[in-house]
Amino acid sequence: MHHFEFLGDLVLIAAVALGVVLLFQKIKLPPVVGLIATGVLLGQSGFRIIENNAVISTLAELGVVLLLFAIGLEFSVDELKRLQKIVWLGGALQVVLTSVSVGIVAFFLLNVLGEPISVQTAIFLGLALAVSSTAICLKVLTDRDELSLPQGRIALGILIFQDIAIVPMMIAVSFLAPNSDGTWVKILRELGLLGVFAIGIIGGFRVLMPNLARLFASTPSKEVLALGALLLCFGSAYISSLAGLSLALGAFVAGIMISSTDESHKIAGSIEPLREALTSIFFISIGLLLNISPTKLPLYLTLAAAVLIVNAVLATVVGLLLGYSLRISLTAGIILSQVGEFSFLLASAGKLNAVINEDIYQGLLAVIVVTMIIAPLLIAFAPRVADRLAPALEFIPLRRDGSHPIADALAAQEAHQPSFAHVVIIGFGTNGRNIDSVLRATHVSHVILDNDRAVVDAAKRSGMTNIFYGDGADKHTLAKIGTKTANAVVIGISDKTAVLSCIARVRELNSDAYIIVRTRELADIEPLYAAGASAVVTEKFETSIQIFSLLLQHFKLPTEMVLEQQDIIRRELYKVFPKHLSAAEKKTSQL
Repeated sequence: MHHFEFLGDLVLIAAVALGVVLLFQKIKLPPVVGLIATGVLLGQSGFRIIENNAVISTLAELGVVLLLFAIGLEFSVDELKRLQKIVWLGGALQVVLTSVSVGIVAFFLLNVLGEPISVQTAIFLGLALAVSSTAICLKVLTDRDELSLPQGRIALGILIFQDIAIVPMMIAVSFLAPNSDGTWVKILRELGLLGVFAIGIIGGFRVLMPNLARLFASTPSKEVLALGALLLCFGSAYISSLAGLSLALGAFVAGIMISSTDESHKIAGSIEPLREALTSIFFISIGLLLNISPTKLPLYLTLAAAVLIVNAVLATVVGLLLGYSLRISLTAGIILSQVGEFSFLLASAGKLNAVINEDIYQGLLAVIVVTMIIAPLLIAFAPRVADRLAPALEFIPLRRDGSHPIADALAAQEAHQPSFAHVVIIGFGTNGRNIDSVLRATHVSHVILDNDRAVVDAAKRSGMTNIFYGDGADKHTLAKIGTKTANAVVIGISDKTAVLSCIARVRELNSDAYIIVRTRELADIEPLYAAGASAVVTEKFETSIQIFSLLLQHFKLPTEMVLEQQDIIRRELYKVFPKHLSAAEKKTSQL
């Protein structure tokens, strides 16, 4: 019988992780935090039960590859094109600003503290601390259903650029070595060859991946589908690594190429259990890496806090420069504030090339791990923190409420349109567009506010004059579009924290406005009514009503009976939330 030394470690990790995650769920903490805490308990900073984690690290890296492949399957080439401004402009700004700022701070701070470093070492530290954790950010944002929100798009775009930038950063590390014989010509030549290989690989993926996905998904064998999905994921990652690109980036690109096919959901479903298992091991491995002496813990915590603050501030500035509101930029900045897994590669390369010494290397590892451990909590609380900070930072001159003077444009729009009631629509997604169409058809005066500049610009190009760019959770923006005099406000955005903040700001401006809010879950109804909503439309609840209504109509039941059943179901819901109903509604619900 074979004896696998690592098998006992895996069994122990799984058992402890289950207990810790269940405990963390009881106290309302994200599962990712529980997984990292498991690693800390079992690793060198805890009970030192698991010390040889080479196999664990390998499995963890495979988990990151699977995670990025699965996330790529949820996107499309068109969606990636919409992110290109954030990727190339925002990503480049973030990496350059962070690298330069952190490098300058490190150079002067360490020299003042009596630990002088060279310019090359300062540049290296700037590069190493400019890269966020793709795995942590995307995992937590996906679990919280926030990847499609503006702050999620900013984070994704910048993370994509960071993953691309890792390769030139690695080349730069060898150039920074004291005994380096590299030249700018050599570096440019290597980058040029890398670019040619990357374009060739992406072009090949676009042609090959969709056809292979259709082939594997068309067979009735589940084994073929599962093995084919793993081949697509790890094969694309391996090919990318041969060209010098990261494994995770190659898998992500392959997933995007497959996402346009009808079979993408089958591919995603076949790898989901393995992806969740290996991704969990990745987060546990972060905790296992932590090895900090208690005497140096205050220093490392202070340095980690400084890195988090500097990174958050600079990423926030990038969001503002891209044209997003202060609240959204702050949220994205907090999400991207931690240092990521690719920084381990840079740290190892820096030590190997003698750019940094052993002490700086150990300190850098400690700061990276500490920020990654804190990251899930930061991302989870980012919307709330940004909502509290944004009003106190309104003096920042980069904050943009709209591309035109909203008040003047609103006055001009109202002068040419008949008005029976003034309505404010916040969010121009599918629901916002449908409401806009109905209000236009019924000649009801209304304005629209959306926090996606691309959406607003596209609407303006189509001839719409009543749509404006801005943040619905910003009091000044709401005031400028006429919320003070609005009869009704429809809030159609998905960010729960932003919705609650938006309701509060509207109530501050207009206590009599009829506020309609949509939500997906019944559990959100109570907080929304408590915040000041007049009516809450629950998507799952209304969907169930629509389904049984269609079913009753199919069986030729009278329309009056269908409407009566709808009314009965809605009255049952009212009984759950009676304190939020008006007197008339309460009377109706008791009939």
